[in-house]
Amino acid sequence: MSEPYQILILYRPSYPLEQSEFLANEASDETVQLVDKSLRKEGFDTRIILVGEDIEEVLRRYDTAETVIFNYCDGYHDGPKGYDPITGLYEALGFAYTGADDEALLQGLDKSIGKSQMMLHGIPTPAYRVFDHSNVGDWNLFPAIVKPNGFHASYGINQKAVVHSQQELKQQVEYLLEEWQQSALVEDFIGGQEYRVSVWGNAELEVLPLMSVHFLQADDPSLAFQDYDTKWDESRMHFEIPAQLKPGVKAHIERVAKETFRVTGMRDYGGIDLRLRGGIPYILDPNHNPDISEVSYIVRMAATLGYDYGEVLARIVRLAAMRRTRHEIQLPLRVEIEESVVVRAEKRSRRRSITNR
Repeated sequence: MSEPYQILILYRPSYPLEQSEFLANEASDETVQLVDKSLRKEGFDTRIILVGEDIEEVLRRYDTAETVIFNYCDGYHDGPKGYDPITGLYEALGFAYTGADDEALLQGLDKSIGKSQMMLHGIPTPAYRVFDHSNVGDWNLFPAIVKPNGFHASYGINQKAVVHSQQELKQQVEYLLEEWQQSALVEDFIGGQEYRVSVWGNAELEVLPLMSVHFLQADDPSLAFQDYDTKWDESRMHFEIPAQLKPGVKAHIERVAKETFRVTGMRDYGGIDLRLRGGIPYILDPNHNPDISEVSYIVRMAATLGYDYGEVLARIVRLAAMRRTRHEIQLPLRVEIEESVVVRAEKRSRRRSITNR
């Protein structure tokens, strides 16, 4: 039996690799076709829509009360920031869509905002500072890890990211400032085992079976971490689902993961990376828009509970469908000015970061 609404699968086609210095992190045609096939198998009426200059005109043809957008736009112009202003357009037109709202995704442009939100609510996260200069003389927690404050998917993180002295810290901060034009997020490095957590739901949250991540070929396992090369080469890692944990520790992780989901503004589904220190789970990275491809972490975790790919997608769509509404407005925003939207979003994010420190 078909669902009583249509699914629009929106995505931006990836730029040819020769036009981008980054690995393509947007959905490929094959991936989108699989999403379409899987949702149709679950009984949905679907349509794939490529985001182009006429996207506002195209979306206005659909009734917001009878439509749900499956948002498969991850990033803009195949860059490393992981934000696409298309979600602002969805909201202005009144569409329900999968995943976090535009406000939360905007905040994700600045990792320190999520850190300040967690600290404000008592959620453990490593001590940190953001440096937009190389005067790092007042940082004295070592080892530390140095990350770009505004990138996702491990962009800008290399094997020198974990530093053990102020000289190494200064060099790594300068690397991000000069090579990536990024402020540096410097964190107290928590060594040892890393865990990935996937949470889905809204009013009621469910934590999927936990995943432990083992970094292979590390000279010192206590200092192992995921850099850019490891992110895109899984032969460097081994995953265990479910992770082997004592019941009390597992329950503690699940409680903190749910709090993080709510506090940082996740919606429908989200991913969280953490490590343990003294039995306390420290949140490393909340991901509002994690990969949802067939090989993604959330799909692997859900598979251990018996979900196939289509069932995972269908659950996420049904969570979003509860937000359907009718919304009639005149909208001045056009996709042609999306680049200026991104600029405004970054300025807004920086202002929030300063306010929350």
